[in-house]
Amino acid sequence: MISILARNQNWAKAAPWLGLITTVLLFTFFQPSQALFWALINIPLYLFHQTEEHYWPGGFKDYMNRVMYKLPPGEEKLTDEKVFWINILFVWVAFSIFGLLNIVSLGFGLLIIIFSMMNCASHIMDAIRRKCWNPGLVMASLQILISFYAAYFVTSHGLSHPVAWWIGTILFSILIHAVLFRFVMGVKAK
Repeated sequence: MISILARNQNWAKAAPWLGLITTVLLFTFFQPSQALFWALINIPLYLFHQTEEHYWPGGFKDYMNRVMYKLPPGEEKLTDEKVFWINILFVWVAFSIFGLLNIVSLGFGLLIIIFSMMNCASHIMDAIRRKCWNPGLVMASLQILISFYAAYFVTSHGLSHPVAWWIGTILFSILIHAVLFRFVMGVKAK
């Protein structure tokens, strides 16, 4: 089953629908005047970001292998299976858990926001450096703007111990991105 979902990023076909569902749920249960709304806004935004990266127009895996890693056709560092596990574990599962943990503290929402901002920044910096579009850039450009406001709103509307949460979320996000990079750069597929 996983190989079917991983092949050609079939899992990503669910991303736009999940993005719509989570947007409706977000606006149903929360208002933009609430910190929880802004703590959770990146969940649907990230699903739409994944849609652009992997479904429509897609091409993130090929972009990474051909442009970033300069690999010849047929050789991959980033495989369908790696793309699947990265997006399901590090986004769908992690964002769901951290989203639920907002009941305990808004800091977990800040973690979602900061993680998203780092990912968005990597798309934007790559586009500036290469002077071209990359899969995910359009949503990243919109998402980072919303995330800056979300980070401000969450920090100023109920986040306890904001300095500690900011330091912790930045360090955690850097660590997760380093793990992801190591995972992608790991064993080459044949």
